[in-house]
Amino acid sequence: MTKTTKAQPTAAALEKYYNEPVPVMLIKDNAKYKDDVTVTVNGVNYQLKRGVQITVPRKVAMVLERAKEQEAEAQAYMDSLKG
Repeated sequence: MTKTTKAQPTAAALEKYYNEPVPVMLIKDNAKYKDDVTVTVNGVNYQLKRGVQITVPRKVAMVLERAKEQEAEAQAYMDSLKG
């Protein structure tokens, strides 16, 4: 019986993947979501403008997505406390 293994991506391949440009658009509503967003990844700051489509490295988009997920989980937890 032969065992198949999945090839592990190389460091260079991962670096290329995480730095690949992807489009994002942050909502702007002139109330809670009116200011630009600063994202820091590995000591590098990215200042992101709201209300326009911009291109950022995938690693920045992933941080934004995770922040959105955490905000939704926090809101669900607060709602559960209200009973």
